[in-house]
Amino acid sequence: MFRRAIQLVVAFSVVSLAAIGGAPAEKGKKPFEPVPGMPGKDSVWVPTPYVTLEKMFDLAKLTPKDFVIDLGSGDGRAIIAAGKRGAPGVGVEWNDDLIALSNKTAAQAGVSHLAKFVKHDMFTYDISKATVMALFMLPDQLGKLTPKFLALRPGSRIVMNGFTIPNWTPDVTEKATGDCGSWCTAHLYIVPAQVGGIWRLGDADLSLTQSFQMLTGSLARGGKSTPIADGRLNGEEITFTIGTAKYTGRVAGNTMSGEVSGGGSGPWTATRRK
Repeated sequence: MFRRAIQLVVAFSVVSLAAIGGAPAEKGKKPFEPVPGMPGKDSVWVPTPYVTLEKMFDLAKLTPKDFVIDLGSGDGRAIIAAGKRGAPGVGVEWNDDLIALSNKTAAQAGVSHLAKFVKHDMFTYDISKATVMALFMLPDQLGKLTPKFLALRPGSRIVMNGFTIPNWTPDVTEKATGDCGSWCTAHLYIVPAQVGGIWRLGDADLSLTQSFQMLTGSLARGGKSTPIADGRLNGEEITFTIGTAKYTGRVAGNTMSGEVSGGGSGPWTATRRK
């Protein structure tokens, strides 16, 4: 996402950014050339520096097997950069001139077969196909979209320029180097499986409370309750500790299974009760 809220136009006006080549003009018409701070439907256009984009995709470990979506794709640079790495994607944009420029630039880069651009509202677009989201949005916009992010397939990655998703701690934060001005920070979020609830683990009930990728809860057996510690999800991978026993495993819908180490060893399986 390469756009910011209209109320921040003044702040962005001081950011020094390289000029961008415009789309071909109709006869007698001045070629379109986007300008940072240009107003749009829900925000203004500000591009993510190229080195920050590369850092974002490095954090996502982007491969040609991924499908990238950028909401508010601006001049298309994120989807084009993904295409150069062999990954298909869609840029969602409202401005027709920016879409035309994106298509022209994708053709010049030789990635038109991978980089597509559509006109659509970024808040209502279906993102369910994405395995990687590449975004530049304000926290209130990200907060509005969070339920859609969490509905993505576990293990999907969200990479962000600058801002963070409210109440959701990034899994990784790193800095880009090079020509990135004030926008050098890249964040990675890995969409967690949804495991909150009660699970049957052997002859005990495992109660889990989930806050994004973090887990708390307890194991109840024979009238005794033991709190879990160090509970965490990484996509479908789950880890937690009960006493001295460390559980590692994988979530598959209403089943979890894996291995126990520490206080005892061997396989474990849990099934969701509710």
